[in-house]
Amino acid sequence: MFAALRRDFWLAPVTFSLLAASVLLFFAAELSQSNDGESGGRRAFGAVEGRRFEVEVSGPFDLWNGPWWRWVRIPASAFHHANLLHLFCNVSTLWFLGPLMERRMRRTAYLGFWFFSATVPLLPEYYLDHYPIGLSGVACAMFGWCLIERQYDAALAWRLNDRVVRSFWMFLFLFLGLSAIGWLPIANVAHFVGVGYGWLNARASRHRNGRMAWIAAHAVLPLAIYGVLHPFWNARYHAFLGRTAQNADGLSAGVPHFREAVRRDSGLPKVWLSLAAEQASQGDRLSAWKLAIEGLQHNRSSEELAEFARTVWRFLPEQDHEAAREVLRLAFEEDAPSWSKNLRMAGPSTEESLGR
Repeated sequence: MFAALRRDFWLAPVTFSLLAASVLLFFAAELSQSNDGESGGRRAFGAVEGRRFEVEVSGPFDLWNGPWWRWVRIPASAFHHANLLHLFCNVSTLWFLGPLMERRMRRTAYLGFWFFSATVPLLPEYYLDHYPIGLSGVACAMFGWCLIERQYDAALAWRLNDRVVRSFWMFLFLFLGLSAIGWLPIANVAHFVGVGYGWLNARASRHRNGRMAWIAAHAVLPLAIYGVLHPFWNARYHAFLGRTAQNADGLSAGVPHFREAVRRDSGLPKVWLSLAAEQASQGDRLSAWKLAIEGLQHNRSSEELAEFARTVWRFLPEQDHEAAREVLRLAFEEDAPSWSKNLRMAGPSTEESLGR
């Protein structure tokens, strides 16, 4: 057994070194997780994981904030695996495909292929708010590469014969079906993007100017990574920036980010609450009332916002009562009377509760 492993290693040292790194990383993350389950073992070793500040503020915070090199977590995530079965499936597939490819490429080109096929297939998943892990994107990219190269290489065609190709496609579509019915969370987009990436790589290398065009096409990659790190269209991203600024420099520092968050998604009651609380802390109770009512208009089941509005009403100067009632009427129209009754039922409150 060890003689066979040694032989395979010398035939494809890059493949087996990277696979060994992935196996070691899996067990290191598992041991870290068992010792400190709250910190997240995979995250401690560089994987991207979704995290949560509160109900509506969640996402890959390690990508959204941190040093410039935080983007390295994207390819690093490919070397992590969810469980032993996941690890076995990917390692066994790459054990088969990797040497076929490594023996037909220069070592630097092969390393580059690993890096890009560990990165490119994951990017569209992040745009879909998924945080996949695993080397299946690399395996699929190698499969796509082999689909082209087997047409020109008889030895490769013999190893990757039609039966093997059909089996590979069968598994890809089986995974697609299993995730469609909710049985397994599978990164199907990464799988098919990986196949396409490897296929295009092989096609480009077979054309006269294709190699340079393919290299030039990778100039788009930094832009795609920048979008993952700075998803300006994502309300939760702005809410996270607001929470981060608030924790560092006080409530007022987060207000611009909170305003952008509710502009993009009005269904964020805690963000509305923060905006209203900031106005109350500045002594502008009427503006705090307006924000609380606007937040309630979009989040009618939020008891926190309703309680805050009741508290604001209790401390609202009498000369602002009519303006406050008009805000309520405009927001809730025919439901305004019932909301008026609800929001006047405030219990005893303190002045300090307005500025929380």
